[in-house]
Amino acid sequence: MRKDALTCKNRMSCKRSRMSHMWKKRHYGKVCRNYTKSVNAVTTEEESFFLGSVNAGADPWSVQLQVRQNKVCFKIDTGADVTALPADVYHKITGDGDLKHLEKPKRQLFGPEGNVLRVLGVAKETLCSDKKSATEDVYVVEGLHTALLGLPAIKQLQLVSRVNNITIETVKQQYPRLCSGLGLVRRPYSNKLQPDAVPFSHQTPRRVPLPLMGKVKEEIDRMEKMDVITRIEDPTDWCAGMVVVPKKSGAVRICVDFTKMNQAVCREKYILPSVEHTLGMLAGATVFSKLDANMGFWQVPLTEESAKYTTFITPFGRYYFNRLPFGIASAPEHFQKMMVTEVTNGLEGVLCHMDDILMWGKTQEEHDVRLHALLEKAQKAGITLNIDKCEFTCHTVKFLGHVITAAGVQPDPEKTSAVQEMNAPTNVSELRSFLGMVNQLGRFIPNLAEKDKVLRDLLSKKNHWYWGPEQQTAFERLKKELSSTPVLTLYNPNSDLKISADASSFGLGAVLLQKSNAEWAPVAYASRSMTPTERRYAQVEKEALAATWACERFSCFVLGRSFELETDHKPLVSLLG
Repeated sequence: MRKDALTCKNRMSCKRSRMSHMWKKRHYGKVCRNYTKSVNAVTTEEESFFLGSVNAGADPWSVQLQVRQNKVCFKIDTGADVTALPADVYHKITGDGDLKHLEKPKRQLFGPEGNVLRVLGVAKETLCSDKKSATEDVYVVEGLHTALLGLPAIKQLQLVSRVNNITIETVKQQYPRLCSGLGLVRRPYSNKLQPDAVPFSHQTPRRVPLPLMGKVKEEIDRMEKMDVITRIEDPTDWCAGMVVVPKKSGAVRICVDFTKMNQAVCREKYILPSVEHTLGMLAGATVFSKLDANMGFWQVPLTEESAKYTTFITPFGRYYFNRLPFGIASAPEHFQKMMVTEVTNGLEGVLCHMDDILMWGKTQEEHDVRLHALLEKAQKAGITLNIDKCEFTCHTVKFLGHVITAAGVQPDPEKTSAVQEMNAPTNVSELRSFLGMVNQLGRFIPNLAEKDKVLRDLLSKKNHWYWGPEQQTAFERLKKELSSTPVLTLYNPNSDLKISADASSFGLGAVLLQKSNAEWAPVAYASRSMTPTERRYAQVEKEALAATWACERFSCFVLGRSFELETDHKPLVSLLG
């Protein structure tokens, strides 16, 4: 189409387009009479950066991002579908002049005049801001003068948002009490002990390393100023020891060893939800917001009697807690119960795990209505938020060690990278640590029990430690599996389900499949090793065991509804059919 055929004939339509210009890829601002500069097209001309408003006289929008070990200034362009780097900038970042490692581009890129841009290749790079990171396909373009940040990366880095979305600033304005100070819920916690409990009291404080002494004193003074703790001079029956835990930031966390008291604590036995069960309640979710309670436990007051039980001794004297401390056996279940009953109860599209709350909606409108209801109830309950850790109106969110989008669930890249960076274990303790991290991600790895068998054999006390080529191969294979984990679809209770089960000589494997767009997509994988007795079963018995175990393993998804059971062992059809 010719350029002169794209003139804006309707002035009112053009003005409306200006208000939402950032999000309209098909609005040709360059030929609009009411707009003087294009801001949504890949260009090879040496132009100014992306403008902060539609008016050409405003300051440009740009952002400094880290690519590998280099800082690169990107133009923020919400109209660009991809992220692009000038060839000379990419040469400086990689130090690679031949660019042989680049992949061939999957599509052509066009400039504002419809001209085809010369793309040298595509590289997958991680772009890091101060708080966020995004892994994107970066197009290396010859002749491009400005690094261009496309819309997908902008959304992941949360650099811009729609003006009608709920943002941190709107939350601060509409719910000021949610964003200030340490919250205080109305109902205090009473720590009940068994009638035959024998008091235990430390007479001397535990030693604090000299380099941390000043930081410990500062933290104790801060906690006392916040009315979290109070100094006590009177004798008490219970007195625990203090434990100092250094933080990555250089500060310290004051913990208390309540081991003796926990033996006498009467538990509330409120069942905490499993991660798998929580992630199975996100059917249809497309827009997310995540809230973080500010110093969660400390927002729950203690009764006067319970407070004296929490007395602890330090090199600076004895103190007791006025708020619920970490370390009491019943604290997590009481806090979870409080959050559910006081904050999330009766609200749709809200999931709560301790002090982390995930709110979602199928549409932007549904999300906004639910979010306002949640914020109002939280403010009424006396909860305050750590606003810096909250995220509003996101299409991608990290929750409970997973990355959640409308497309499905993936493991958090920070979790998988920690496994991939581990060196080969040199003893049983290091191997157990590695396998523990792998098992946390087991729902993303098909037939895990079969793949890690040679490593699990080393955990047996009957076997001597031996790390040979077979063990190294299994170790590297597991790390490779974690680098390319599949996206698991969100469970939908209204979709058709199928469980596929199989048995090998040493393990059982299963996958829960869900029909989506006429295709079967995985919801979760599961596997386990066989006991020595089960390994002696006949093959038909092993296959029957796999089918039975798979149904039990995924019972929370299929119980009470019809589903298909798939096996590759034909005799089972007549035996169990």
